[in-house]
Amino acid sequence: MNDTKKTRIAIAGIGGIGGYIGGKLAYHYLNTENVEIIFIARGEIAAAINKNGLWLDSNDTSYQCIPTLTSDNPSEIGIIDILIVCTKTFSVEEIFIKYAVNLSSDVTIITTQNTVNGKEKLTPYLPELATLMEGSIYIASNIVKPGKIQHVSGPAKLFFGTEGESNSKGHKIAKILNDAGINATYTTNINSVVWKKFMFVSPAAIVTAIFEITFSEILETTKSEYLFINLTSELMQLAAAKKIAFDDNTVLNNMNLLLNFKRHGKSSFQLDLEKNKQTEVDSLIKYVIEEAKLFQIPTPHFESGLTQLIEKHNTLSNSF
Repeated sequence: MNDTKKTRIAIAGIGGIGGYIGGKLAYHYLNTENVEIIFIARGEIAAAINKNGLWLDSNDTSYQCIPTLTSDNPSEIGIIDILIVCTKTFSVEEIFIKYAVNLSSDVTIITTQNTVNGKEKLTPYLPELATLMEGSIYIASNIVKPGKIQHVSGPAKLFFGTEGESNSKGHKIAKILNDAGINATYTTNINSVVWKKFMFVSPAAIVTAIFEITFSEILETTKSEYLFINLTSELMQLAAAKKIAFDDNTVLNNMNLLLNFKRHGKSSFQLDLEKNKQTEVDSLIKYVIEEAKLFQIPTPHFESGLTQLIEKHNTLSNSF
């Protein structure tokens, strides 16, 4: 990241997460000399933003966010210094293939996906001197319509970083984000951070999809609560085998977290299934089963959950 020229930041995927991060950045850095914001988007979303900007509703305020450029054309986008990837996990590799020509030799990549194996999947696609910083974001936001994002409620917190050694780029990027009003923390303990969220998101996705219930309803029946607890426990066993540090009270913490959701809150995995859209089944479920086998850890509840979901949704069988 060169301090003597403009820092060009691209956000790939202008959905609930990308729209919030990108919107905040575009709003704050409009007409500034040091930072340019590029939205990587296409179709109706790109058309709406190019016509009226991106509208972000957050904390009872509506912001019109105008990026430097909105496009999905690599020849228009130019060289990128920082790429924040906010697409679903199944689209990430496609992003790196299509926009490889746009990545500067020392580009910094920040991911936000609900996955714990992002580094091993993405490293082969990166320039030799690139820095990959995995990320985890806590936010309730969604697309109201193309070009309009609603940050529903509560705080939005982004954690991103590396494992072990500190990287000076991380602190500079955290300042860029925080100056734009994004609560962002750079950490050198990113493995535990992404696993902490994954140990909630994965079980919650499975249980809500199987029982067709909301987050808050998981604790209302013995069957759904039992499955949630056991899925979380299997993930804790896998994390321990991989020497990932985690809280011994993870099950209790996750159950308490469920109580914070409004009654209508559904998982994105559940919503994708209901709409017959492509899902993150590989990263949320299949990865856990396959990785656990390498450590000889039984995952009967993950395997049973996957079987039940395939029986309920024919579209999932195409993933295997």
